[in-house]
Amino acid sequence: EQSYHTVYTIIIINNGTMAMMNATAVKIPCCLCGTLILANAANKCGACLASQHDLAGLVQRGPNGSHEIVIHQCRQCRRFERKERLFQDMEPESPELLALCLKHIPALQGNHGPALHVVDAQWIWTEPHSMRFKVHLTLRYSIDNVPVQQRVMVELRNAWKQCPDCNREYTNRTWQAVLQLRQQRDNKKGLAALEMAIAKNNTIRKHVLKIDAAKNGFDFYFLSLAHAQAFGAYSQRVAPMRMKTTQKLVSTDVKSNTANIKHTVTCDMVPLCRDDLVLIKKGAKGARLAGRLALVRKVASAVTLMDASPKRDETMTELQMELGAENYYRNEKQFRVLQSSDRLARFVVLDVELCNEDSHDFGGNNDNNVLYLGPKSGVEQYVLADVLVAREADFGVNDQTFSVVTHLGHLIQVGDVVLGYDMESTVGGDWELDSRNLYGNFVMPDVVLVKKVTDSKGQKFDNAIDDTTEPQPEAAVQDSKKKRVSKKKERRRVRNEGKKMRDLEESAVRMGFFEDGETDNNVNQQAFEEELRSDPELKAELEHLEMALESIADDDEGAEEKVQEGSGESDVAKVQGQLVDDGANPYYPE
Repeated sequence: EQSYHTVYTIIIINNGTMAMMNATAVKIPCCLCGTLILANAANKCGACLASQHDLAGLVQRGPNGSHEIVIHQCRQCRRFERKERLFQDMEPESPELLALCLKHIPALQGNHGPALHVVDAQWIWTEPHSMRFKVHLTLRYSIDNVPVQQRVMVELRNAWKQCPDCNREYTNRTWQAVLQLRQQRDNKKGLAALEMAIAKNNTIRKHVLKIDAAKNGFDFYFLSLAHAQAFGAYSQRVAPMRMKTTQKLVSTDVKSNTANIKHTVTCDMVPLCRDDLVLIKKGAKGARLAGRLALVRKVASAVTLMDASPKRDETMTELQMELGAENYYRNEKQFRVLQSSDRLARFVVLDVELCNEDSHDFGGNNDNNVLYLGPKSGVEQYVLADVLVAREADFGVNDQTFSVVTHLGHLIQVGDVVLGYDMESTVGGDWELDSRNLYGNFVMPDVVLVKKVTDSKGQKFDNAIDDTTEPQPEAAVQDSKKKRVSKKKERRRVRNEGKKMRDLEESAVRMGFFEDGETDNNVNQQAFEEELRSDPELKAELEHLEMALESIADDDEGAEEKVQEGSGESDVAKVQGQLVDDGANPYYPE
């Protein structure tokens, strides 16, 4: 039995005219079910062809003819294996995990059997502890040039496999790169901003395997050199430092042509901290303030220096300079720290007169002096002023006063307490303050004012006394002197190791490595909050640094996500692209 249908075809002739021609299409019944179909080589309909081919068994077949398809996952970090020695994080029933499952089905790769085209793929819910993944696939393929579409269910087994990163933790070779962070100072004040920056960035911190305390700094251990270099590059944005990379050959295998190489990244921070008084010698090349004294006003990716003894007719631009790590280490011997912030003394402001005004007589009317209260106050933060100050300790003792020129004209007023360096009573370092290092027209100031104190509850920097040390045992008898000395050395060694571990633990907590720890840092936190209340400039600088670090962290996380997703993103796009193209196919409408 045959059925005839008329089909109209439109033909466009070369001259632009259209003509309609009639054609007759012959339909024949299916040889199995009798359904009228267009003639094909098999003389069968699509449903009968699909029933005669076991597509479910073909898709369910694993590699090398096995009866199951295995997806490996690390038991410890819960990452899935995308390819050999490459594990990535994937959420359950996510598009990335679906693309990984489709990639592990050999029948979809076109290596064996007919070419299968994925029309749709959906998850089938399974118990999380069943260690099974079920995917519902809609596939399209051709049999004897007859297009067939069929829906099948594929089951994949989830098996445990330890990733290389977790496997390395159980071996002796736990690290391949170490970053040695150093700042050659007596105290660790310069590492405070860097500790805060590390605590703010979880992406950088998660690659650190171990941290050790060392003299004048820390040692950070990483799995690869790339992680250590990324950590060093991030640290360079926060503090000026010089970075150098070296390597050491640990072992080698000539037969397999492999070697175990450990890398060392050395980061030397510029040993200048905020509020330090620095002598810049005449031999400093490229330094605007060469042959003068300077104050460290800000420490970021570069050090900002302010002239400590300015002239009244100079502008603020002429009084400031930026010092990078490269320029500092090129002229390292030309910079010397004369005083640090623990030597600051307290002074009381008796009178203030701005240098840009016509009159500079003390005792005049200073009510017009507008204070700087922020970026929206309408005045500049720093301006030169003649200030009359007296030591706070001299009140009621003598009437000695000092007249100085300072850059704090818009920050202080009469009655304020300011911190500064008392150069008149300073002992030591006078042999450097001569014509060999300073220019002849330089005038040594009696007092160098640094910053204003907003809280007058006693000394800002208190030297804490460590009462945890055990007293030395008294001598019992003279005959056991050598034995007592050895015991003292042992106690001293144990005491120093304990203090070193406590300092390391406190630093690790500040950097965010022990977020869930129960370390008692209330005293340090209260001291830091007290310091912020006393120094609004430091508080504003830290807030600005936090905002900058948030933008840096967002950029680093976005870049890392692009690198990590890489090939997986292309697989998902490939699957989604197939679904979109198939949905627009006119031969198989929905």
